[in-house]
Amino acid sequence: MVCGEYAVLNGASAFALPTKSGQSLNVEVLAPSDSPVLTWKAINKNGEVWFQAKIALPYFIVLEYTDQDISIQLLRFLINAKALNPSFLSEGKDVQVITNLEFDNDEGLGSSSTLTNNIAQWAKINPFSLHFNAFKGSGFDVAVAQEGKPLLYTMNGSDPVIEILEWNKTFRDKLYFVHLNKKQNSRQQIANYRHNIGPAQVAQITRISKLISINDDYFEFCLLLELAENEMSQVLGLPSIKQELFEDFKGTVKSLGAWGGDYVLATGEDTMAYFQSKGYHRIIPFNDLIL
Repeated sequence: MVCGEYAVLNGASAFALPTKSGQSLNVEVLAPSDSPVLTWKAINKNGEVWFQAKIALPYFIVLEYTDQDISIQLLRFLINAKALNPSFLSEGKDVQVITNLEFDNDEGLGSSSTLTNNIAQWAKINPFSLHFNAFKGSGFDVAVAQEGKPLLYTMNGSDPVIEILEWNKTFRDKLYFVHLNKKQNSRQQIANYRHNIGPAQVAQITRISKLISINDDYFEFCLLLELAENEMSQVLGLPSIKQELFEDFKGTVKSLGAWGGDYVLATGEDTMAYFQSKGYHRIIPFNDLIL
């Protein structure tokens, strides 16, 4: 999400872009069984298994797991998918699922949202219904996973308003994503978010999102990023990431998603050299990350 973080929960329109990396889900339905079991294996970008579980069907009883927190999240997905489509996983057969991440687990690029979209397609249900039943986030990342296009996203119950866009700007090669060497828990950040943004602020964030989505001038784009950052800084009562960590950077730094972790969007003078000198070495050119 380039603009609209947190405020999207209060009805502001958010501007978001799809990444090149995603997550696949492969399902193999096996032989009928008197005691059917769902075997789940999650594989990371290096081909290593980072999570496994065995779940007894049809009541979703966890028999084995390698990580309790992840198994709880997985159960939440499956139980809510079943509630939305009672025929889901009711064939009385063993099932094997393999997921493949194309990005590092700690990158914050949407492991949950891509999984939401994939499970929804598998279960033949509305991905937003699954998301809003299982979690409290805005669902913008589910929209991006579903559409694979730049978009403006506005919450509207379980039927969000999505405007698909084209966003091929000449200044893309001046933009960089910098990982802050820590991952934020988006669900926890949302749970901690207690600010009520007034209608004027919601309207202002929406205006900035829409202007960013259509702006063709590099310097105006940077100004809009700074306006969005300052607006949310005031709402949250927190310093901007630039004020906190990068005051001497001769350029623009924009928080992305939950403040204080995952990636920031940066552009300015000697961007890569500056952030490397500060100890941030996961720096990705915009065109390498974004579709």
